Amino acid sequence: MTEKHRILGVDYADDVEASYDKGELGDRPLIEEIMDHAAEAGMTHVAWRVSHLGKLTYPTQVGTVQDGHRAIRPSLTPFGLILKRCDPVRVAVEAAHERGLKMLFYICLFDECYELPDGIKSESWLGEQHPEYYLEHHNKDHEGPRHVRGVFSLSYEEVHDYFLAIVREGLDRGCDGVYLDVARTHAGANPISVYGWWPEWTNPYLAYGYNDPDVERYRSRYGEDPPLGDPNGPSEAEANWNRVRGEALTDFMRSVRPLANSFGATVDICQYPTTYNGFNPGYPCRQQLGRFHVDWETWAHERLIDSIRLNVDHGRFGYDDWMAHSAQTYKKVQEMGVRVYVDCGLEGYYNLLEDAPAPLPIDKSAQPELYFGLMAKMVGKMLSTSADGVFYYEHNNGDARVWQTLRTAHDDAHS
Repeated sequence: MTEKHRILGVDYADDVEASYDKGELGDRPLIEEIMDHAAEAGMTHVAWRVSHLGKLTYPTQVGTVQDGHRAIRPSLTPFGLILKRCDPVRVAVEAAHERGLKMLFYICLFDECYELPDGIKSESWLGEQHPEYYLEHHNKDHEGPRHVRGVFSLSYEEVHDYFLAIVREGLDRGCDGVYLDVARTHAGANPISVYGWWPEWTNPYLAYGYNDPDVERYRSRYGEDPPLGDPNGPSEAEANWNRVRGEALTDFMRSVRPLANSFGATVDICQYPTTYNGFNPGYPCRQQLGRFHVDWETWAHERLIDSIRLNVDHGRFGYDDWMAHSAQTYKKVQEMGVRVYVDCGLEGYYNLLEDAPAPLPIDKSAQPELYFGLMAKMVGKMLSTSADGVFYYEHNNGDARVWQTLRTAHDDAHS
């Protein structure tokens, strides 16, 4: 039987902020501790997130480094000292390999800017210098926000090359794979004053994404301007437009694959199952991207990817969606050799479950025995399905009992 992978997601910036609250720096000792926890829990991989709201948490020569300067929160200021003491990615790779773990270099492609209501901003240099590369409003005379800051169109050569160079930085540091989140973002809430889940965001975000290279690609193929998004659902023309917008991402994946191959590394992606996305129902990405087409089936067919993580966010298990929908949806790409992972949140509560054993939410602090018993049971069930493994997000939410519960569940499932 093929080994089921167990992947621990690590948002290193969140761990540094938690260390700050305890009066600790968050450099090498923290990184070693994170890898100890992953090994204790019986993980096979660690997905180490390096992108943080437009900045990178290692000494980058390509992107904008999160060095604590002009940080959006004081708890991020330790990065200035951390980066003088070590390269966190190199330390993490070394620590992972010493413990028999694979290390994935985790980048969010559409999370390049975050702006607080008071105007404090965390943004990449590329977006700051070229806001025209962000998703553009269809009306160039629009009096409101012209761009969704933080969500690039990959149709620009500079954007394509920017992310490809970041991928190379991770592979140069010895990472075993590149993990690309093509779905999540914190971007866009400012200056577009729209928050929350569907449907309140619908009209504003469907008006964006009309960048010149994407528009020209659509015109050359269909002989007309792309249509506007319809809040009531996409027409055939709009569906074609959404597919055209997604083609630049496919072009990028076609560049990532040979680069990864030259390092003997995997290419892994993250998206939402279309059947389990409260942010953007029916689509594999968050609302800020609109109805953007993520062409994962083509990527699988062309052998551009090795795995897909189905992110279900926060207080959920991916089991319910897998059994009801996604197992059938992703069966064909699994037969092509692409691994598909279901999600298990570590946020300390479960609030969206089918057939829950008690009224929801089930909270770790208020109902520890129920919570950990449910975790062990559900992890065992997920590992017994046709899914290729489980992805846990994120390390910062774990504790000693979480690691022990997961280790026991993993050992029981393996035996």
